[in-house]
Amino acid sequence: MTATLLSFTEIIVSYDITRYRQYGGAYEFVAIVYFTNNSSLHIRDYVFIDGSRKYTFHWQDQDQNLIRRWDNAEHYPHLATFPFHVHTPSSVDESPPMTLYKVLDYIKAHSPDRIS
Repeated sequence: MTATLLSFTEIIVSYDITRYRQYGGAYEFVAIVYFTNNSSLHIRDYVFIDGSRKYTFHWQDQDQNLIRRWDNAEHYPHLATFPFHVHTPSSVDESPPMTLYKVLDYIKAHSPDRIS
């Protein structure tokens, strides 16, 4: 995960990894990433021993208002990409499965203040 963060240094000011534990092929990763436009990304990414995964990537502006949150909580079964979805300030929409790299790439391209 750190290698992924380091590949986006042009948009990241700093990050705080509050928890990283690895158990064989399983892990838990909890962190906050701070961007050059003063927005932040709150990350919770868990891979379990059985290979299943739970995640949330919560991107918010400097006033802690939601910009987007990608997660795979098992609600919104009507979406074609269930359980994968994205929350915006006004809706919940379909989303492909996300990774930290995909989220950071999205933020780089779609930042409200054009980060780079």
